[in-house]
Amino acid sequence: MKILILLILLLPLYSLASREVDRLTEIVNMNSGTANIKGVTAIQNKVKPWFEAIGFKVTLVPNPDGEKVSAPMLVAEMVGEKTETITFVMHADTVFEPSSPFQKLKMTNEFLMNGPGTMDDKGGIVMVLKALEDYLSVVKKPKYSLRVLVSPNEEVGSIGWWNTFHQFSQSSWLVLGLEPGHDDYGIVQGRKGNIWYEINVKGKESHAGRDHAEGVNACQILAKKLEEIQKLTDYKKSITTSVGRMEGGQDKFNIVCGWAKAKIDIRVPDLASYLVITKKMQKILKDPRITFSIIDETPAFNVNKISRPVIAMYLKAIEKIEGRKVISHISGGVGDVNHFSREGVIIMDGLGPVGGHAHTEQEFLDIRTIDTRSNVLTSFLQGL
Repeated sequence: MKILILLILLLPLYSLASREVDRLTEIVNMNSGTANIKGVTAIQNKVKPWFEAIGFKVTLVPNPDGEKVSAPMLVAEMVGEKTETITFVMHADTVFEPSSPFQKLKMTNEFLMNGPGTMDDKGGIVMVLKALEDYLSVVKKPKYSLRVLVSPNEEVGSIGWWNTFHQFSQSSWLVLGLEPGHDDYGIVQGRKGNIWYEINVKGKESHAGRDHAEGVNACQILAKKLEEIQKLTDYKKSITTSVGRMEGGQDKFNIVCGWAKAKIDIRVPDLASYLVITKKMQKILKDPRITFSIIDETPAFNVNKISRPVIAMYLKAIEKIEGRKVISHISGGVGDVNHFSREGVIIMDGLGPVGGHAHTEQEFLDIRTIDTRSNVLTSFLQGL
């Protein structure tokens, strides 16, 4: 954190048009916790005319799983000279529901803005809008078709939208994620995939004293399986397994546990690792007393031979605009762009403005990076 503050203090003083600050202030002060469907919908309706004003055709698409699952997704599209599409991905929701005391924006100094969603990810919405405004002001028609997606429920895994993302991926040759920039001002060249297992074990209750031999202890069975699962962690291969929760039995000392369950998070760096791990998990969980469900399955995306030169181009644009050399990272966290992963598509993320302390009441954004990172994106688009 001390390094991040130092970098912020060293950032050159760029002028930022008050329009971007006003826009960000307006949407940050509107609660859009994921479960606040009316609030997220209000954000989408607020943002819609901003993109329409620069020539996009904008629609609000209902969640395929139903309007009670999430607010609609904003989809803004513009036809370019080529049918290949550049897809920009961001989200309107935050982790702060109306019940949270963290609701309003404040300036902690001349350049740092504290508020819910300032960096994650409302700053990204304002930033990409400015970049596209600047880009479209100097070209008669974009070289590539452009698509902007504003997800309404990214903070809970964009439930209901995975197939939509997969479909949009098919027409995308480049996917740009507007999640916030890395703490060291770098960007994200890859994200791990994750698999969430929910495991249920059925045992048999019995009196722990008189009839111990008649019982089948579900907690004991589960504990042995969890130990095997934990051994799948391999830091050298960037594979991790984690028990998020386990529970079982009645709240008694003297009853053999008759049921148990657990939630498991597995992170993998690539498809090959995913195939290996899922095969091993099937072997571990092959037991007539065990049932399991895969609750979430998000693919990894990785740097590859077609994405590497494009990433290098983006890093050079940052160096040119901000006067700093930065690197691209592999992130252990997943995001919406993971669902665009496939052969032949280029994906970058973490292209949004830079701040810190996401998902806490200390969340902040350096508003100068709205200006610098939008200039980087504009320069990058012009150079394609």
